[in-house]
Amino acid sequence: MRTFTLLAALTAALLPALLPAQRIAGADEDRRLAPVSVGMSLEAGSYVIGEDINVRVLVRNNTPGTLVLGRGDQPSGVFDVARSSDPQRRNLARDPNGCLPRPLTLKPNEERVFSINLTLATDLTRSGKYFVTFGAIVHGVRYDTQVKAIEIVPGGVVLEGTQLFAKDPTRQRRFSLVRWPRDHVDRLFLRIEDSPDGRFFPTVMLGAYLPIVAPKLNIATNGEITILHRATPDYYVRNVFWSLPNEFIRRSTQNILDPTTADTARLKGMQGDLDAIIQKNEEERKADHDKIERIKAEQRQRRYTP
Repeated sequence: MRTFTLLAALTAALLPALLPAQRIAGADEDRRLAPVSVGMSLEAGSYVIGEDINVRVLVRNNTPGTLVLGRGDQPSGVFDVARSSDPQRRNLARDPNGCLPRPLTLKPNEERVFSINLTLATDLTRSGKYFVTFGAIVHGVRYDTQVKAIEIVPGGVVLEGTQLFAKDPTRQRRFSLVRWPRDHVDRLFLRIEDSPDGRFFPTVMLGAYLPIVAPKLNIATNGEITILHRATPDYYVRNVFWSLPNEFIRRSTQNILDPTTADTARLKGMQGDLDAIIQKNEEERKADHDKIERIKAEQRQRRYTP
């Protein structure tokens, strides 16, 4: 019995040394041993439906040698996106969804940062909370970032309008001006959705929004879309777009000063500067006049001096 116990103890002690080492992506492990470090950051915690979600992904080679990600058919890195309401956490990201260059070669201790549009990797046109992870793949092993949570929201509808297309009477384009806070400031967004196919164009952030005056939406028959909204107590913002059957293009953005509500103190300051300039010009004019009079007096004196 003692012989069997001793044999079992020796086997348990030697077995890990005899078996090849296995690394499991996502397991709690000493990060100093990982050949690659991966980080991910987002610009905000919530986004309006249809808005581009730009993700910054950092990949760093921790080894003393050159590291190549995305060999053969493997992607360099992939997203995992799951709805928080899904108990199975099924990945909604398109497959394959590798958004990094392939192959990706990193020199020893080299660090690269990539900006990736998450909406190209997955459909995020349904409101709700999502969990997002990015993983870099090295020799078939995936090294994941920490999970990030984002909220997809419809926003509060402020104004709506519909565009009709003369050459395609079955198609309609729905414009929705919605408000949603970001960085503790109310923002105005333009959502664009076609029917009957349900196609979304990227949602556009129009800028800060001050809801003391209702925004205006003008849809011209030639496809020109004009939106005017109050951004601050002093300024309106005017956005102009071209809305064509298969395109939606931003033409211009312009800040327009409202003279009736412009800051009084700032205008007084401008008036003070203007008064100072006028006074200086008056002093210079008077000095020039006095100089001319002195010259004339000297000339008259020389003329009549015997």
